Amino acid sequence: MRIAVFTNTYRPLLNGVANVIEAYRRQLTACGHEVYVFAPAPAEPGHDADRNVFRYPSIPAPVRAEYFIALPTGAEVRRALRRTDFSVVHTHHPMWVGVWGQTFALRAGLPLINTAHTEYQIYARLFPLLRGAVAAAVSGQIRRYCNRCTLITTPVESMRNRLLRTGVRTPIELLPNPTDLSAFDRSDGARLRAEMGAKPEDTVIGFVGRLSAEKNLPLVLEAAAMVLGRVPNCRLLVVGDGPEAGDLRDRVRALGISDRSYFAGRRPHEQIADCQDAIDIFVTASMSETQPLAYTEAMAVGTPVVAVRAPGAEDMIQDGHNGLLTDPAGGAEALARAVERLAADPRTRAELGGNAREWVRRYDVRSATQRLIALYEQAIELRAAAGSPLDR
Repeated sequence: MRIAVFTNTYRPLLNGVANVIEAYRRQLTACGHEVYVFAPAPAEPGHDADRNVFRYPSIPAPVRAEYFIALPTGAEVRRALRRTDFSVVHTHHPMWVGVWGQTFALRAGLPLINTAHTEYQIYARLFPLLRGAVAAAVSGQIRRYCNRCTLITTPVESMRNRLLRTGVRTPIELLPNPTDLSAFDRSDGARLRAEMGAKPEDTVIGFVGRLSAEKNLPLVLEAAAMVLGRVPNCRLLVVGDGPEAGDLRDRVRALGISDRSYFAGRRPHEQIADCQDAIDIFVTASMSETQPLAYTEAMAVGTPVVAVRAPGAEDMIQDGHNGLLTDPAGGAEALARAVERLAADPRTRAELGGNAREWVRRYDVRSATQRLIALYEQAIELRAAAGSPLDR
């Protein structure tokens, strides 16, 4: 098959969607399929060693400078779309580049799959005076977009239910965000633990991921301060970068735990397994996720996740079996108590970690890619049976 992938975010930007697309691209290519990626141009050219990556001219996003907004131009993109006989189109966003991908698919009569990664309605909170109107407008765009697709995929049941409540009538299939688990079988966190000054007997609690507002990291730091104040030989590790990095460092200083905290900064993707392996207890307070790769990666090295009960976390963490979930109403204190429970009980920590490692095997990139190929074939059959997608 020849697969056209349209996305608003791609390498070199490191985030969940970009990592998912790259993992599937590599494995699909290894299976003999041709994958063409259409994405905004990054700030610095020269990142595309693969000849099948095509870039739209772009400008920095006004709110997040590390993101780029594609412009509906680009002769190279148009030539690639004209000269290639695609089998299926796969979009990853219901706006911007995703809309252009949908338009191309509809005009060409091609089957169209969209993967729902994000609950965009939550960003309506950025517009407090127009929150209801913005959320309704976003929901309307998602509904219209998805109902013109052949098939929708999403990683978790909670997102599927949200799409159904929004009014999506297109068939929705579950498809996990893939992880190359072989890299995590060889992980070694000793170097990073030494870098941060942790002793072998220390318990390292930590977070790996994007340092942004939606991750609710101030609550994690507040809980960490409680834990570090009550549990001896405990240290905090934060791996990643993002718009909140400076504020989070300031918060750590204000909480008085700088001497036992370490911000490791952004690390290359190939080091993420080692970063996760350096942590004994992964802690998160995010209230809006689908299937977060950071949880998958932590579980893949046998690290139990302590999370606030919320969509995404509830889909992945079985409380008391492969991690712990806390009541959102309990705030930082509930999160801290759960962390302390595992810090004080290495046997339970190891048991939950072992269950997590076994549970996460369902997300291996090889089996997930076979599932994706089957869904592409299903979309091709559905498109052939449905007639013109413009009639929907």
